[in-house]
Amino acid sequence: METLLNVTIPSGTLSLEGILEYPEEAAGPFPGAVICHPHPQFGGNMHNNVVRSVRKALIERGFACLRFNFRGVGRSWGSYGGGVDELADVAAAVDFMVHLDRVRPSGMLVAGYSFGSWVGLKAGARDKRVNRLIGVSPPINEYNYGFLNTYTEPKFLIVGDNDFVCSVENFRRVMDDIPEPKYGVVLPGVDHFHVGTEPALITEINTFLDKFLQ
Repeated sequence: METLLNVTIPSGTLSLEGILEYPEEAAGPFPGAVICHPHPQFGGNMHNNVVRSVRKALIERGFACLRFNFRGVGRSWGSYGGGVDELADVAAAVDFMVHLDRVRPSGMLVAGYSFGSWVGLKAGARDKRVNRLIGVSPPINEYNYGFLNTYTEPKFLIVGDNDFVCSVENFRRVMDDIPEPKYGVVLPGVDHFHVGTEPALITEINTFLDKFLQ
């Protein structure tokens, strides 16, 4: 049975609410993962179905997982920062994790869904403590993912072929541009929200971890 803790994460002058989960009651240390939620202005929060599915996959593979609300969401202080200030929130979440006794201080994984994949992967790609990235339903039609073009650690991007913010054409273009090691998946018959198709997402996360878990 995993251990669940409500935590407060300092992000500059703000405090962010989060949920920290350990995979079991062993001492660890465990590899750490930070999971970022979808767009704050469209109802995104850390309780989202995709965020919880990513958490399920990672917990079952032995990761300590931190999901949190961006500034201005839920009980997190502050207000929406346009995807710029949220970069600091991701960095703060990673910093919080690496200072925990039961989490390894290096080799962190950052995952994000939709808006959270853009912000989370951008912040993770800048952080030397992070060496794996997972982006679910990246809104490539709307945001530039060129920051991945120089990222040489393992990364995984996954999208449904009915996603309205990421066409299959644009997804494949981005996957072609980014360097190895990489893993990209297009799920047939899946839209942006993954409702009812979460098991397929979990399966592909496990495939990525099988390929690149260190």
